[in-house]
This record gives sequence, structure tokens and C-alpha cells, in this order.
Amino acid sequence: MYLIAGNLHTDIHFDEALGLLYPQLPQYLGTALTSATVIDAAAQFAEHLHNTSLAVELEAEQCQALSDFCHPDALRAKLERELGDHPDSLRRFDYCQPRFERWSPLGLVVHITPSNAPLLAFCAVLESLLAGNINWLRPSSSDQGLTARLLQALVQCDPSGQLAHYIAVIPVSTEHIARLCKHANGVAAWGGESALQAIRRQIPAGCRWIDWGHRISFVYMTPDAANTQALEAVADEVCRLDQQACSSPQWLLIDSDDADVLRDIGARLAAAFERRTGQWPALVPTLQEASQITTDTQMVRLAQSFSGQTGHVWNAPGWRVIWAHDRQLRPSPLFRSVLLKPVPRALLTQTLHTWRNVLQSCALICNELQTAALAQSLISAGVTRIAPINGIHDGYDGEPHDGVYALQRLCRRVSVSLSATTLPFHATLDGPTTSAPPGNRPIMSKEAFINQAVQPTARLFFRSGGSSGTPTLSGYSYRDFERQMRATADGLLAAGLDPTCDRVMNLFFSGGLYGGFFSFAKVLELMGATHLPMGTTADEDYREIAQLIIDQRVTVLMGMPSTLHRLFLNEHERLRAYGAISKVFLGGEHLSEHSRELLHSCGVSSIRSAIYGSVDAGPLGHACKASGDGVFHLMSDIQQLEIVAFDEDTPVIGNEIGRLLFTSRAREGQRVERYDVGDSGRWVPGSCNCGLPSPRFELLQRHGKLIRIGTDFICLNELAEHLHCPFQLLLDHTPEGVERMRVRCEHSPTDVRARLSNYATLATANASGLLVIDVEVCAIEQFTRNRHSGKTPLLIDSRR
Repeated sequence: MYLIAGNLHTDIHFDEALGLLYPQLPQYLGTALTSATVIDAAAQFAEHLHNTSLAVELEAEQCQALSDFCHPDALRAKLERELGDHPDSLRRFDYCQPRFERWSPLGLVVHITPSNAPLLAFCAVLESLLAGNINWLRPSSSDQGLTARLLQALVQCDPSGQLAHYIAVIPVSTEHIARLCKHANGVAAWGGESALQAIRRQIPAGCRWIDWGHRISFVYMTPDAANTQALEAVADEVCRLDQQACSSPQWLLIDSDDADVLRDIGARLAAAFERRTGQWPALVPTLQEASQITTDTQMVRLAQSFSGQTGHVWNAPGWRVIWAHDRQLRPSPLFRSVLLKPVPRALLTQTLHTWRNVLQSCALICNELQTAALAQSLISAGVTRIAPINGIHDGYDGEPHDGVYALQRLCRRVSVSLSATTLPFHATLDGPTTSAPPGNRPIMSKEAFINQAVQPTARLFFRSGGSSGTPTLSGYSYRDFERQMRATADGLLAAGLDPTCDRVMNLFFSGGLYGGFFSFAKVLELMGATHLPMGTTADEDYREIAQLIIDQRVTVLMGMPSTLHRLFLNEHERLRAYGAISKVFLGGEHLSEHSRELLHSCGVSSIRSAIYGSVDAGPLGHACKASGDGVFHLMSDIQQLEIVAFDEDTPVIGNEIGRLLFTSRAREGQRVERYDVGDSGRWVPGSCNCGLPSPRFELLQRHGKLIRIGTDFICLNELAEHLHCPFQLLLDHTPEGVERMRVRCEHSPTDVRARLSNYATLATANASGLLVIDVEVCAIEQFTRNRHSGKTPLLIDSRR
């Protein structure tokens, strides 16, 4: 049964199939297949597998095995372990070097699969799809169209329709393999040595040969660990798959050369087989396979009878333990046949030397304190995988197979080197990131974010808000944090931070679960920048910081505007004389014009936002050298952005101003979905002169009930509860550049100040000198009104 472009065919011929497939190859080789497309389709396939007619053709264990293999978490873990995070991103492997690398598909991969593993063909194709390859499968003659039907079901679970052009099943005879592989970039084949050699002779020059030959697995046991439970476990794992899998033990090697010890272990293993063999339905060998079992068994007995060789054969219908007291190893005749051999640990490498190329798994059974040393000895002897006896058939997501990562064999590592002056602020050479829109889900408010359950994957917590009572904690998995800090590092590079020469002092706040200092420390680590993690001062004495800047030749400062303003205001004479601070990266609000002039007078030439983001939603946008203040590139590899109208959930038109809604594409610890961060903004049309393809937006003022004043957020609702009267706020800066909040209301200044003193966050900002509070007695009718709408705004923010 053929599968071509998602359709099954029973009446097509090989030449017709090639005629349909070959013309399409260039088109789809030049079209990227994303892992997200594959993972989403596989997840749908796993969900519907039990409810389709395919479930009738498969055993329950097979259905479960396919479901487990197709689970999104398993596939993502496999990708991340084998190819790293974002393997398809052409990015700098070192921010200090203009060299970019990524994993790319081989292209067309032909799979030639065996008959002894009915699900292997499907899994092999899915694995190669993860690597982005086009896949042509030549199944075994015993497949009977099962894999074609499974793969068609997978294709039908792909709403994009893309997978249909990346999968074909072509059940041709052996003599046509050369034609099938004529245009292949890789050929993956399974089988014995002679079969693999016959296939390899038919593949084109330069085509990658991906062979998966027969392997031998065994048990290595120390005598002191040979208890009844361990020996029954050996019998179980020999019987479980009738030694048909590469991971099935064929030998039991004992860490002893004492014949009495091996005789005792052999007899007790035989008793374990007697007890356990009936628990597992036996696979009946063919006549030829049964003859091989008889031959091997009788040859050992003949050696014992005529050559006086020490040993014994324990057997019963359906199993056998064959002991020959020498170190001459050979493959087991299988079907529950175990070869028992003496191999003291000092002779492991010598004994296994000729088998080194075919060794796979070893079940190590020994005293706990001997585990590490014996594991090292077995690996040195050529074993590629060590596992407990009751887990020898099990694996874990992303585990190496036969000593290699399978996905790396299905990919090629590519590189791009640029001159130091070409795209110096680009962390990647990737094109625009595309993703499905969030859909018709409701807008997530601050309250909805706070009230949702934190996921078990969350391991890292930062304080979010807290101005209106108990601080809210935002949870991240460490994978979340790593991805988001990597995106932030990319953004800082685009904004002009040069890790090759910049010497950075980190003056963000630290402590109290505040994330800024910690986050930027991680970002600078990822960038490989010279970093002085200073933190802000607890008082107004900036002398030590200024002296350290001069002594350590600091050229870049990062911190909150209020901190940087006080530093330059207090130490402007020394910093002006030093004159080597060229760049300042800000968090929070923009610097006032007065503060900006102060910094420029001290030699600072570049003042930009470090990043635009929030503790709860994470980093959202970054500045660049070609855009003005308040304009940010969306961090589109980790975030999606919608801008919707203020009064309804509809997208703005053109560059209209609206609410910013973010959906995180890289967040396991908490759900961030169409989250209203409380900011307004508008799209910036056109391409950016910096060359980055990510969309841009202009950040405008807050539209919600939280405003940043000083270094924290002030809740307007709570402010109203403290004042108990109508009021209007005017925000600007004093002539010295300190933020100022003027409160207009009808109450006396003394009364207002007394009420505001009970608002702890506001009082702290005022006491620390980060905020000046003025009170203006003003009648309600004299409040400033909007000249267009006539409405009286609660807040007038003039802090530009």
C-alpha cells in the first residue's frame, strides 16, 4: 500500500509513485517544516488514536506505546536534549563572535525498516519529521499497509496540510532500492550485517548512511547481588520480549572465575525461569530458529562430555541457561536462551574487546557502593547504556540510542561567518517568527492572572506588584527563565550592548524577590559581558559606587531612572571628569529631560531602555539602535502581541492606539494568554533600519489602574480609599529631575499628607527621596479637562 501526498493507493506502480514525488522535491526541500507543526499533529494523533479503526489493528500496549512516543512533552524533551533549545535558530553560539550555527534537515531521508518491530517505521518517520526532513519509507514485506495507515492518520491530524508532502510510503522490492535512494540525502536502515551491507552498496555517493544494526545486551552481576529477586528480574526481562529486542539480555556475565559460584547462580537462575516463564506468552521459533537453539545447546553438552569443559545446561520447554566456564562469547540463539559466563571485572575490557562495536545495554546488578566504579569499567569496555535490570527495555525522553543522538544523525550542522562590522547587533539571522493567533479566548486581566493556579513546573518566583497588599508571586520554570533571558540578551545586543568591549555595572534593585537585578545578572552571563553586579545603594551615598566605576573602568550602567539620576546628580563632578560612561540602559520609566541632559553632560552618548517587560508577563520588547525612545521590537520568539481597542475586544486599525495584550510562547510555570498588562500603544509600520524582521510597537501611557511612580506600582483604587475624596493626579519631574506627584483635591494639604502616610508604598518612595509629593487645594470644577472629550482624567502623566 502506497501513501502519496496524504492519500492511500493500492493500484499505483513504483514508477508512477516516483513520477508524483520527484517533481515536488525542490519545492518542499526549500520550505521549512517547523517542529511545532509536527508536535501539534502528533499530539492530535495520540489523542484520537484510541478512537479510530487503527486501534483495532493494534494491541493495547502498542496503542499506549504510540501515544507515549507522540506526547508533546516527550517530543519537546527529545528535541531539547538532542538538538538543544531552538535548534532551528541560526544564532550566535557566542555573543562576542559574528559566527552563527544551527541544525538543518538533511533533506530527503529514505527509511528501510525491518519486520521484527511493527511500530518502528512510524516512529522513525516521526523522528525524522522532527528534524524537518522529507521522508520516504520502504516498509518490510510483513507490514501489510499498517504503517501507511498510521502515517495517513498522522497527516490528517495536521491542520496546516504540510505534513502530507513530507511523508511517502513506497513498498518496493529489494531490487528497486537503488532507484528509491537515487536522490536521497540520507538513508536510514535497520537489519543484520549482511542486509545492511547490501543496502549500503546501493546508495549514492555523499548520501549519509544511518545504520541501525543488531546489538547485543547483557547482564553483569556480582555474586553478592545474586539474590532471588535479582535472578527473577533477569528471567522476566529475558522472557518479556523473547530476546527479540536489542535491549534484551543475551548473556549473564558474573564477576567471578569460581566455577562453584557460577554453578550455584546458574541453578538458581534456572529455578527462577521455572517460576517466571509462564508469566510471559512465549514466541514460537521457526524450524530454522529451533534448529539453531538445539545445535548451540548440544555443542555445549558435547564439549562438556568429550573435552571435559566445565559447565552445564539447564533447560525446559521454552527456556534454557547455557553455562560454559570460559570467556568465549557468541550471540545467544535467543527465544529465552541465556549464556552464563565468568568475567571478573579486571577482564571486562579484554573479554568484550571484539564485541565492542555491537554492544548496547547492560543491566548492572551489584552492591550500591560498587555501582559507580563498575559503570565506568563497563563504559570503558564499550557498553553504551547501563540500566537497572527491570528498566533495561525502558528509556527516557532524549536518551542516546546505540551511543548517539538519533536526531543529530538526521540533521546537518550549518554555520555562517560574518565580518565584525556586518550585522553586529543581530543575535540571530532568523526570518520573521510566525505563529497561530491566540484565538477567541477572553482577555486575561490582572486579577485572572493572580487567581490562576501556578503550574507544578514553576520553580523560580519573583515578586509581582504588591503595592496593594500581599505581594503576588509570578512563577517560572527554569526552562522559562532560560528562554526568556536568552531573548533578553538578544534584545540587549540589538539595543547596542557590546559584550566584546563594554564593562557593565548592574545597578538594579535586588532583594525582596525583586527580579530585575537577578535577571540582568543572568542576561549578562549569557552574553559573556564583563559584569560588576553592584546593586543600588540603600542610602543617598553614591561615593563608593562612583569610585568603583572609575577604578574598574566601567563604560555601561544599567538601572532604574531614579537610581541613575541620583548617582549622576550626587557624583556628577567625578563622573564628568572620568567621562568614559558611554551607554546607559534603563528599566521602568523614561528618564526626564533634565536627567537626560545631566547624563549627556557627563559624557553619556547612548541612553536606551534596557528592556520593556513586567515581572508577571516577562520580557516583552527590546529597543534597537535605529528606533527612537518608546519604540520596541516585539520579542516574537517568546511573545505574541495584539493591540485592541480600549472599549471592546477588536483589533485596532493601522496605527490607532489601543491596549497591549501579550500571549507568552515560552511559559510553563504560569499561563499568560491575551494578558492585558495595563499599557497602551500602537503599531509602528514598515521595516526597521536595524534590519531585524520582528514587528515594532510604540509604548505609550498606562491605561489601567496601576501606575509606576518612583520604582514601584501605585494602585489608584487604593489611593482613592486612602484619600476618601475626589482627586486628580499630575505626574512630572522637579527641576532636579526627581519624579513629582501633585495631588489636587478639596482637602487641606495637612489632611491629605496624613492620609497618604498610611499608604506604605507611597510613603516609602517619598521618604527615600525617589518621589516628591505636593498637595494642591483645588475645587473639582477646576480639575483639568480633556479639551477633546471634556472628560476629567484621573491621571495626567507629563513625565517625558
